[in-house]
Amino acid sequence: MTDLSRPARELRDALREYVRARNKWNGTRKTGVTLPELRRVFRAVPRPNVEDELESAALSRHLDELYGCGAVRAMNGDDGEKIPLPKGVWVLPTRQAAPRVREPLPPLHPKVRKVAGYWENAAPRTRIGYRAVNNWFFSEPDVTPVPKRERALDIFGSHLYSGQFDAEEKAFDELGGPLFSDREALYELLHMYSTPPQIVTERLIPESDGSYGRIGDGDVLLVVENVTTCWSLIEALDGVKDHAVGYVACGMGSSFLASLAGIKMLRRGKIAEIRYFGDLDPTGLSIPAAAAVEAGKDDDLPEVLPAVGLYDVLLRIGSPLPRKEKRLTAAQAADRVRWLDSSHQATATALLCGADRLAQEWVGLRYLKANRDWLKGLDR
Repeated sequence: MTDLSRPARELRDALREYVRARNKWNGTRKTGVTLPELRRVFRAVPRPNVEDELESAALSRHLDELYGCGAVRAMNGDDGEKIPLPKGVWVLPTRQAAPRVREPLPPLHPKVRKVAGYWENAAPRTRIGYRAVNNWFFSEPDVTPVPKRERALDIFGSHLYSGQFDAEEKAFDELGGPLFSDREALYELLHMYSTPPQIVTERLIPESDGSYGRIGDGDVLLVVENVTTCWSLIEALDGVKDHAVGYVACGMGSSFLASLAGIKMLRRGKIAEIRYFGDLDPTGLSIPAAAAVEAGKDDDLPEVLPAVGLYDVLLRIGSPLPRKEKRLTAAQAADRVRWLDSSHQATATALLCGADRLAQEWVGLRYLKANRDWLKGLDR
């Protein structure tokens, strides 16, 4: 390798640092630096003063050294000046990239054999999706049709796939590419269906009171944080005759707190109690806890209480999975869980002080239709 002068070495190092900061360059590929960028980097590098030497001449001289040692390569064309400079340079690799390790194609279930043609070029997360669906079919699953987010927990709701998605119940929202892009075919393959967004009740017809559709003659308004579980509960309650629920609404996360005024306007003596069911995580508990405080300040609003039976089931059958929200201190957790039934507070505190969460979609349609224990607090 050609010995470099000190100014040339410093220019080489400055160029590498520049592209590392700008492009997150890791030294395994060439990357371009335009002439204006090159001049800025050069001007920041200390160099000896040579009397009457123009900047272009000094830069050209140092570039010649870098060409000779293979640190950079000139781009085609020059700036057309008397002392020509290239339109830019390529900063060349300093090391070889590690060879890509391809995950071998696993034995495929007959229902997903077509992914063999996509496997080699699939993105890493897409390949995780293929593997998860394949494993699910091999587990001889219950293929009774269920909402998409409940099916996502069936397939991705284990620590094997933790950290691959923002939330396991939302995995299908994040997956694309062959198999996952054709939604109609995917829904048919996995025996799932989509629940309509932003619709909070089953019966938006004449017997509907305002925004809350009557599903029974009770005086309880059941508010559910997420739309999937809301629809599953509406469908399950259709098969139950002796419950106290008169209305079901989707809280849509934090919008529930803002909706309290609407509940007051539409109450008209027909809602005596609000029962709430949501995710067991810091946000999922802060929403009803704050709503309960606000409702407690207004004599015209009913209490906001937990749907005890639904939380019972969630804590019993749900699989805790890592969450992105930070751990809470014991004091912070105690403040959040105070709204829950006393029988759930210790377990919920441990959950919030740890790193996991429980998505309410674990209490899925199949369980709701096959059992009655979740009606505790919603029965007569």
